[in-house]
Amino acid sequence: MNKLLAFAAAGALLFTAGSAAAATNLVSNGSFESGTLDWTYSGSGDDVPGHQATIITYNNNNGYPTGAFGEMIPPDNSVSPSPDAVGTHALYFVADHSVETLSQDVFLDVGLYTIGFSVYVPFNGYNNSGNATFTGTIAGVNLANFTVDGSTPGQWVHYAGVANIQTAGVYSTAFTYNSGAAPAGDFVVDRAYIVAGNAVPEPSTWALMILGFGSAGAALRSRRKLIAA
Repeated sequence: MNKLLAFAAAGALLFTAGSAAAATNLVSNGSFESGTLDWTYSGSGDDVPGHQATIITYNNNNGYPTGAFGEMIPPDNSVSPSPDAVGTHALYFVADHSVETLSQDVFLDVGLYTIGFSVYVPFNGYNNSGNATFTGTIAGVNLANFTVDGSTPGQWVHYAGVANIQTAGVYSTAFTYNSGAAPAGDFVVDRAYIVAGNAVPEPSTWALMILGFGSAGAALRSRRKLIAA
């Protein structure tokens, strides 16, 4: 019974992960691989358009607008249910004392959708004296709202959730950057997605998995003791 429970839990994890991998991303150019800022852009402030949001490439020490002011940004290595493979481009917010939003509208039918994106805080921006706030909303669901000062630099962090669409219609996906005085913090964003279905295990599923794996471990230890005896 313990072994059956463990296998069932593991199967649920493999099934949900596989479902996301085979799905279609409903966000157009969600990984910014076109190399252009082809979402809807709005921005204002002291440093727009001087250093407005731009698309950079990974692993280069270029200056703005193709790099993060000399800091090499690694590819997104976060665990993500995104159907998009990790490419070579990402979105970069860096303007000082400005407010910028990159958005697009997506029509969604009634149902559950897995949603998310990844964010990276460069060391350069983290060490700057000015703070900045990042907000990420997918399919009308706010998944992230945090400051550079309250983050951990130098690592990709993935934000995922589920949108329960009860009325078919157009829903907004948007990233908003609100920066302080120069020099302010900055953010890199990649792999935004909306996929049909729920590929994120519910809390009850996680509990089942933990219980199953724990029971399997206990059974294995008991078996080893019997063999040793």
